[in-house]
Amino acid sequence: MSKQMPERLFSLASIKSSVSTIAAGIFVATAMFGPGLSSAYAGSDLTISGSSMLFPLEQVWAEAYQKSHKGVHISVASTGSGFGIANAANGNISIGASDAYLTKTFRKRYSNLVSIPIAFDDAQVIYNIPGVDKKTVLKLDGPTVARIYLGKIRYWDNARIKAMNPDVTFPHAKIKVTHRADASGTTFVFTDYLNQTSKAWYNQVGRDLAPAWPVGSGYNGSDAVVAAVMSTPGAIGYVGLGWIKEYHLSSAALKNKFGNYVEGTIETIKKAGYSALKDPEFPNDFNRSIVWNLKDPNAYPDANFEFWMVSTNLDGSSMRQVRKLILWALGPGQAKKYTVSSGFAPLPFEPLKPRLNKILDRLLPGNSKNEVSPG
Repeated sequence: MSKQMPERLFSLASIKSSVSTIAAGIFVATAMFGPGLSSAYAGSDLTISGSSMLFPLEQVWAEAYQKSHKGVHISVASTGSGFGIANAANGNISIGASDAYLTKTFRKRYSNLVSIPIAFDDAQVIYNIPGVDKKTVLKLDGPTVARIYLGKIRYWDNARIKAMNPDVTFPHAKIKVTHRADASGTTFVFTDYLNQTSKAWYNQVGRDLAPAWPVGSGYNGSDAVVAAVMSTPGAIGYVGLGWIKEYHLSSAALKNKFGNYVEGTIETIKKAGYSALKDPEFPNDFNRSIVWNLKDPNAYPDANFEFWMVSTNLDGSSMRQVRKLILWALGPGQAKKYTVSSGFAPLPFEPLKPRLNKILDRLLPGNSKNEVSPG
């Protein structure tokens, strides 16, 4: 089941929230990497803005790249995928970071954008249940999570949840639903799973960067969702693996198409990506979901490619600098000390080279990917 809902980049409210978030993201990046890492809006060499899911890896990459490329300054901001897509297309930033691929709607709206896959990640359900050990891995399926986010399941000791977790003693505690308020790629991936598995969600809400949430409290950025769930007894939310690893969060094993409950780990999200890439019908531009419809029984069902979005309209000098950074990220940047340590699965290097070359040729005609695999 895959409903092609009209995806909107963001409403006026989410534009305002993204603008308020950008200052915080740039502040964090500047604090990490020093005063030379000023915001793009103050004239940095390169600016990466967008996905808060991808933010932890981009921070690590920026620091490493600047050390090995003297004189290059990179600012990184966590502003949400919707902000990243739109502002990359408009030329306001060097690179837009997104957890969402370019759907037909996006490709039509932003024909100048090229999306480059740079890592694998996922969307996971996190929770804070009074009396339940933090190390407890709940089992949840799509219809149940959808019913929670539709406001149909309101307490943790609901019969559906208990049936999937017979060894867990649940309190009669109200479920406090949290979600993103900004235009979010993490939301896109999360609602994709609900859309593929729940007819009710498919009919009432659908997949989107910024859906009309039936219930819950909205927060700008994954960091705010993490903070809300950690500080709110009974809360439920969703973030990527990088945030879960960094804050040691409780997260659920989700039911996949084979009926298996699978935890989101480096290996299981890698299995999801590899399964998609082995499909002969998977598009060369990577613009297709890798949620749910996978042929590996051990694959995590809510995984995604992480993307960098680049406008073909960048000036020549900027494009050359962006190209160098992309090639580094796809080569040395895939090393486990960057990707796995930050909660991301590296891309399979050699099998992707022909596809990546075709994509990169759109950015700089005649360019080829000659980086050496990090192993």
